[in-house]
Amino acid sequence: MNRKGIVRTATLAGVAAAIGLTATLTATAAPRPVTATADLDGNGEIETVTATMAGDHEQVISATVNGVATSIRVQADSQFGLQAPRVADLNGDGSQELIVPTSVGANTTQFTALHYHDGLQQVVGADGKPLELAEGGGVAAKLGYNCSDTEGGGRVFGTVAAEADDLNAPNLTYSGTRTVYTMRDGALTVQETVPFSHRPDTNPLVVADPATCS
Repeated sequence: MNRKGIVRTATLAGVAAAIGLTATLTATAAPRPVTATADLDGNGEIETVTATMAGDHEQVISATVNGVATSIRVQADSQFGLQAPRVADLNGDGSQELIVPTSVGANTTQFTALHYHDGLQQVVGADGKPLELAEGGGVAAKLGYNCSDTEGGGRVFGTVAAEADDLNAPNLTYSGTRTVYTMRDGALTVQETVPFSHRPDTNPLVVADPATCS
């Protein structure tokens, strides 16, 4: 009997099984939680915000504010894993909101927005439904959001949604709308909607810059 052959075969089989088990564990392991810091209630104290995957296509956003724990479940992208929430102040009141990635596509990322009022809650749009934001669009579209400070010391929040007029044109232009909102108590109200057409991507109506909301 070739004992060396038996031992070698058993060893190789064990290594293969271990590799297969490791691959399975790696593929199914939940992504690690990610964190951000924000002043959720505007009192000058910084809170740590944690995003944790909670099953397929769902994440838990949690924080402790003034010693009280609060959390909320929102959509997540299981395929691309967790991304840390962005921190913004959508109305300039000093209480910071969270812009949470919920879905990641080839060219476009979807977000929802959270605010703190006796707990974490979703910001709602003018229709009363949770706000959905899109960013990206590649060359075929321009999608995004930005903020602008007002003379009175407040801030307005705006979204851009535009499509390319002709993808074969030597100089691309875009047509769509820029919608400007005010926010109070986590609810958005449309201040104005500005349609535009055949504008280059450098035009102020087309440009979106999330950093302006920081």
